Amino acid sequence: MQMYKVFFKESSFLLSDDKSLLKNSPDVFVHTSSQTTKNYIFHLLREPNIFHAKIYAPDAGQLFAEFQSFFTVVEAAGGIVRQTDQLLMIKRLGVIDLPKGHVEQGESIEECALREVEEECGIRELTIQTFLQTTWHIYFREEKWHLKKTYWYTMTCPTGQALIPQTAEGIEEVFWLRTREIDRILPQTYASLRGVLQALQKARNGITKSCLFYGILLNRSSEPA
Repeated sequence: MQMYKVFFKESSFLLSDDKSLLKNSPDVFVHTSSQTTKNYIFHLLREPNIFHAKIYAPDAGQLFAEFQSFFTVVEAAGGIVRQTDQLLMIKRLGVIDLPKGHVEQGESIEECALREVEEECGIRELTIQTFLQTTWHIYFREEKWHLKKTYWYTMTCPTGQALIPQTAEGIEEVFWLRTREIDRILPQTYASLRGVLQALQKARNGITKSCLFYGILLNRSSEPA
């Protein structure tokens, strides 16, 4: 089973080959031709209401390839910088966000991610830890509909650095956020980022529970028989 999720502001498209959608979702749109699906997609994009559309096809990979062909596809990369139990966040144009930006010509995805975080947050000596995931979102600019694929990486950097927002890019603030406070800021960020942040929060909670369980075992092992 394959599934792809694409965001547009607070709305979303779910593209899937999961047959259970046909039984459990009476409003699911069944892909029959490229043109009818394209018409359906752009009808929703032009409507003012929030939507959560589900599109079914027997081959979700082929469906998503066609979906991409309806847009100008652009690539971007960004980073989630972590220090102990904190994440590096920015506020851009009044919205809480993660540092990211478009891939420049001749630049690798990883180089883009490092450069954008350095430029937007003013920090240096970043190191990529792991690739986390990709997100997809749609936006309209310069009379064109764009589909952006963003690659996300976890990163670390030396402590004690001054945080300098890149004001030329509309960034008002750079700040550290404790992982346990993610729920508080979710309504203030983009829908496409919420899954990324929640995944980090779940990972942190899993580590915390494991450490707690391990601590209980240690304590019990030291109890007198």
